[in-house]
Amino acid sequence: MRITYQEISQRAYEIWEREGKPEGCEQEHWLRAEHELRENGMKEQKGRKITSKDQAMMKSSKRKMADARS
Repeated sequence: MRITYQEISQRAYEIWEREGKPEGCEQEHWLRAEHELRENGMKEQKGRKITSKDQAMMKSSKRKMADARS
């Protein structure tokens, strides 16, 4: 599943609003939005085999989120 810039942007905006519109959290919200969309995409592919590329994208997303929190 390919996730577009617009989809990530929209989800990050929703996260920002939900958390009370805090300043300085743009990167964390962006990475969380990207991660959520990828996870949801994986769930939608239920029954389909998850490829090594899919697994690598998920690991990368989780790693970026951890780095953003540090």
